[in-house]
Amino acid sequence: MSDHDIVLSVVDDEGIEAWLERVVDEPFRLEQVSRSDLTRVLRLLEATTAHVVMVEISEVDMDQSLAIITALTSARPWVTVITVCARANQELLLQSMRAGARDCFVAGSEAGDVRDRLRRHQLLRVGHYDDQARSATNNLTLVAAASPTVDTRFLAQNVALGLNRLFPNERCLAIDTQPAERGIFYLDVHNEYTLENLLASPETLDETLIGTALEEYRPGLRLLAGGIDSRELEGDRSADLFIALNHLMQMFDRIVINVGTLESRHWVRALGIHARHLLITMQPLVDQAHAVRTLGNEWRSHLGRDSQVHLVVDGMEGKVPPGLDELSETAGVSLLGGLPMDWRHRLMAMNSGLPIQEQSSRCRYSRSLQTLMNKLESQQENSIGESWWQRLRSNG
Repeated sequence: MSDHDIVLSVVDDEGIEAWLERVVDEPFRLEQVSRSDLTRVLRLLEATTAHVVMVEISEVDMDQSLAIITALTSARPWVTVITVCARANQELLLQSMRAGARDCFVAGSEAGDVRDRLRRHQLLRVGHYDDQARSATNNLTLVAAASPTVDTRFLAQNVALGLNRLFPNERCLAIDTQPAERGIFYLDVHNEYTLENLLASPETLDETLIGTALEEYRPGLRLLAGGIDSRELEGDRSADLFIALNHLMQMFDRIVINVGTLESRHWVRALGIHARHLLITMQPLVDQAHAVRTLGNEWRSHLGRDSQVHLVVDGMEGKVPPGLDELSETAGVSLLGGLPMDWRHRLMAMNSGLPIQEQSSRCRYSRSLQTLMNKLESQQENSIGESWWQRLRSNG
């Protein structure tokens, strides 16, 4: 289970939604979905393993809200359903309780009282046998950047290829959220099937679809283009993303996602709870180190208990200060390692569409990347049981 328990919000009213976002604070994390599609609500509930669901209820469409409450309590009897309404109404309260709701919040209530009641519901919830199995799906590696000038596409593709070489018997998927028109990452591969297609019908995802839509780039490694902009990652779209990635996490041993910079907060918010590793990449610039510290503070509530956060300094020049340790201290994030610019071999790999590890296996970049990958996996084994925020603070 995550330190930051998910609360599912089934709300359409913008005022109530904004109020909930203000009052539902740490250690809870709010995932929002509209009431219009009951199937999506149930799929998101399954994907998040949330134990508390807040459902908007009003006199105007009371039947719809009661149907959602009944469906939730029937399909997931261990879930605590709490209704949320714009104003107190005894009839609404009684009908929602008969449908299975256990409490009712009135928008505008004092935030401290709401949080205390949420904590009590979390303490009283009935355990679910599947919690342990689902909490083991932290198999995502997210690659983000402190600045748009940092090339996370190149790093993410090489991390995916590095994991594929380290674990040849495991299934790995690499998703490029910033694909170019001519290919995925910098590799010479073209798949017509994209994450956009998957989000259009996430319920169709199965082994047959994966086998036919995504060819293996290398044995055990498949690639997926995912160019979705932040305007598409709100509300129900965010719910669909969470549902689709949850399916993929059950089908692959490891998933590497290039989240870049511009859309990174949306991806981290949607998927950080399942992150095995979050790599924050920066160039050896002091202002970017400060940007990393800011990102760490913003993202910590979206990550799971077992998430590992690492700093990767890209484009290092050994004799130019500040050094790696100083950059890590300023960033407040545990240092994983540095990568040399080695522009000649990078350029050759990008233009040829081939992995740099295969084209120039002995170049400085390839050797440094291999060292970084080995350290990434060894740190995961050594840090079980310690929260990532404790590790960040102890290294910052």
